[in-house]
Amino acid sequence: MNRPTKAVVLAAGLGRRLGLHHAKPLLPVAGRPILLRTLDHLAAAGVRETVLVVGYLADEVRAAVGETHAGMAVTYVESDAYRTTNNAYSLWLAREQLDEDVYLVEGDVVFDSGLPLALADSGSGAEVATAVAPYRPGMNGTVVTLGPSGTVHAMLLPAQQGPEVDLGGTFKTANVHLLRARYLREEFVPALEALIADGGHGAYYELVLADTVTAGRFPVHAVDCAHLRWYEVDDLTDHAAAEYLFAGSEDRLTLLEDLHGGYWRYDLVDHRLLYNLYFPPAPLVDELARDFRDALVHYPVGHGTLQRLLGAAIGQPAERLVVANGASELIKILGRLAGRTALVVPGFNEYEAVFDEADVHRIHLPAPDFTMDPAHVAGEARRAGVGTVIITSPNNPTSMAVPRADLVTLARLLADAGIRLVVDESFVDFCAPGHSLEPDLAELPGLTVVKSMSKVYGIGGLRLGYLLSADTGFVADVRAALPIWNVNGFAESFLRLLPRYRDAFTASCERVRRDRDELAALLGELPGVTVYPPDANYVMLRLPADTSAREVVRRTFAEHGILVKDCGGKSMPDGDRYLRVACRGPQENRRLAEALAEVLVGEPYPLATGAS
Repeated sequence: MNRPTKAVVLAAGLGRRLGLHHAKPLLPVAGRPILLRTLDHLAAAGVRETVLVVGYLADEVRAAVGETHAGMAVTYVESDAYRTTNNAYSLWLAREQLDEDVYLVEGDVVFDSGLPLALADSGSGAEVATAVAPYRPGMNGTVVTLGPSGTVHAMLLPAQQGPEVDLGGTFKTANVHLLRARYLREEFVPALEALIADGGHGAYYELVLADTVTAGRFPVHAVDCAHLRWYEVDDLTDHAAAEYLFAGSEDRLTLLEDLHGGYWRYDLVDHRLLYNLYFPPAPLVDELARDFRDALVHYPVGHGTLQRLLGAAIGQPAERLVVANGASELIKILGRLAGRTALVVPGFNEYEAVFDEADVHRIHLPAPDFTMDPAHVAGEARRAGVGTVIITSPNNPTSMAVPRADLVTLARLLADAGIRLVVDESFVDFCAPGHSLEPDLAELPGLTVVKSMSKVYGIGGLRLGYLLSADTGFVADVRAALPIWNVNGFAESFLRLLPRYRDAFTASCERVRRDRDELAALLGELPGVTVYPPDANYVMLRLPADTSAREVVRRTFAEHGILVKDCGGKSMPDGDRYLRVACRGPQENRRLAEALAEVLVGEPYPLATGAS
């Protein structure tokens, strides 16, 4: 059938959820306003006339578009009730323009140029065609189910998608449709007029399409456009996703790195952030879900109860503990309380960020081995006149733990000089059992342990961490720097449940250790690469000479959709020769190693480890 030469674009919305002060259709995505991109693609598809239904800031839209665009005539229908009506009313205002085959497009959808042509050239011969793609979590709006022939079997508007409805296997509509003249004349326009006459000013035109599906006179053909890019932009989360989707690979990488998290929303494999994929177990998550409403609406308890809850979970006296909103909150406080401090580097960059440069003395672990000599560190600390030494073990990024005996020696040497030792043990549970210094606190009064629970317990979204010390005066000083409610109700619920799942946690760490060791063995097969023996849930590797880690990061992401981290920002010599890669499951780890091998060698490179 012929391709339409006419389109109707609904562009009257306010964009409240986007917090805009300009017309929503003019929101840029990848440097091009959505509406102008839409008009570009319609013109390229052979459209010669587009009708824009405008409302909010209509004059702004007119000024941006004009009377023609890319050789296509543009006419306007203006809604004076855009604040109190919905898209059915907007389309009803343009009903006289629905007199021939048309593309019907919503003005907040950004899409590839091939999408209108996919509808017109689908070969179905259908009077009604709608662009769809398989539903993914995070998508909002109308979804459809399909029959065997690719026609829409049922259409579910958002109001019909309660929590009990399983959307798996459904398809999300792209809000780009092809409506042929006969269907418009005989069914769609009369039904739209009836909807508005019945007071449906606040309704969606999809109600008419849903009735068409139910009636069955005009089959609605679904065109799977999963191979094309498109995104409906209703809020800031949508906008960020659309920016990512339509960006080039280099810009995508920059966007992700600026986010510092939330990578699960994107189509990639995250070997950058650090997880325990085996905890929390499903029963614990189910228990948290049952507490959801109460944890959401009620105030959490204060410090005293939180300390007792955590103490019961880790086997430590409550008076030694400070519970925090992630270790980062504690690091900020240490930056204010510790005074002049020696940082053993490389380490977690957050420690370097919180201190004034004049108050920091860096003690460098010697490359390329990055081993710690207790006597050397203690001597440098004394000569620098510091009051605190901070060290991360297992180290970030090297993943190597300082031998426990060396940390005990360092703590004693520093205590003799009146210097506090802070050991960040955020990854110690991934070491062999018995590595933590927590049992030695009573014998080492100058020792303080900091730990992020978010990483080892797999609860990055909850933000939990703690500080532990037998110096109760110092503990009191840290507590005094915290607000009364620094930990949310969900984190409180997690702490209440945690003691029941000690064995599950231990087992999860054992699984991570097995996966990590296999990952290290796989990486060890890469030509010219040095793999550092890991103790945490990540692996550091040194690349061959003259190989840029940043370039490897860029290519691994662009060519394989895998996100890893270079060490160029770490306080270490030749940081741009080092990669830190997080451990995930066995299959993902193998794909990572194969991808890195291909990037480094320039062609697929066979790996023997783990092969059957």
